[in-house]
Amino acid sequence: MDLIQGDCLEVMKTLPDNSVDSCVTDPPYGLKFMGKKWDYNVPTVEQWEEVYRVMKPGAFLLSFGGTRTYHRMVVNIEDAGFEIRDQIQWLYGSGFPKSLDVGKAVDKLQGNEREVLRESTPPPENFKKGTFDNRGPNSFGNGEVTEGNSEYEGYGTALKPANEPICLARKPLSEKTVAANVLRWGCGGLNIDASRIGTEERINARQPIYHGNTGTFSAQGEIPTRVDKTVTGRFPANVIHSGEDEVYILKENVTSTQLRSLAEWMDANP
Repeated sequence: MDLIQGDCLEVMKTLPDNSVDSCVTDPPYGLKFMGKKWDYNVPTVEQWEEVYRVMKPGAFLLSFGGTRTYHRMVVNIEDAGFEIRDQIQWLYGSGFPKSLDVGKAVDKLQGNEREVLRESTPPPENFKKGTFDNRGPNSFGNGEVTEGNSEYEGYGTALKPANEPICLARKPLSEKTVAANVLRWGCGGLNIDASRIGTEERINARQPIYHGNTGTFSAQGEIPTRVDKTVTGRFPANVIHSGEDEVYILKENVTSTQLRSLAEWMDANP
């Protein structure tokens, strides 16, 4: 493997057409992060067209995006010629809410007194404004907790971030079928078995059928070609997570009738 360090736009210009097997990227989200100029916009159609040029027919693109500007990124990817195949949701539990305290802002505007519940923590001597510590941006010196009495106490302006969408796109095939494209370019399909989740052995013997009138699943509809196939791990889904406790969904906490029925069916048909 060759690791090339440099401006990706300049480096791509040196690569020949149809030479890259895949692209995984975390480009600017267009959120003006900390006022940085590089994050003022999502990549343009012209930039994605250069990515398109160097990728092989059938090659897959995975591009992270921000929840507020994901749509702009995906439109540009599509306009560059890619097929949008899916969206992967990356779930994590370490997000820090960047929400305005509306109650505090109202009290400041009206000149209301607020009760101090906890004093602020002074910053260390080497603290630099604009940096992060483990409690979020600029939290030293702003840790004073107060409480007001206005009707807007407890209001905010944003939710805690806990997911990032990932665009799964593919450069169109050059051949008439996926099989022919894979044989020519080595691209066009996803290696499902190499991406399976878990290490337990599973037998793909039957496929559950959902009965909408009763909200249950059954094991009807055997698929003979899959009866004897033993695989390791579960089929990869379009949701991935960081492994933190906050992002686990326990079956006993599921309230949806359909999800509970599916969980019960899975227990009875391992």
